[in-house]
Amino acid sequence: MTIIKIKEMLETLLQYEDSEITHTICNTNATFSLSYSKDLKNFQLKNVETGYIEHFPDVETTSLALYKIINITEKEVTEQ
Repeated sequence: MTIIKIKEMLETLLQYEDSEITHTICNTNATFSLSYSKDLKNFQLKNVETGYIEHFPDVETTSLALYKIINITEKEVTEQ
């Protein structure tokens, strides 16, 4: 997934901040859920297996974190 597509996905979460939307991102290492919290005013990226949640304040920071997660997966698949 490109960084542009990731940012579009995040912008959609912001547009529908009154709704509860969760995206699931799977890679070879873990499964993550992504959501936006209107109350906390941040994006939440949760590792489903461990329950660990990271909070990101804006689209730019969140998109870079997601891009790294996705690209690690693609790189590992290519190297195998």
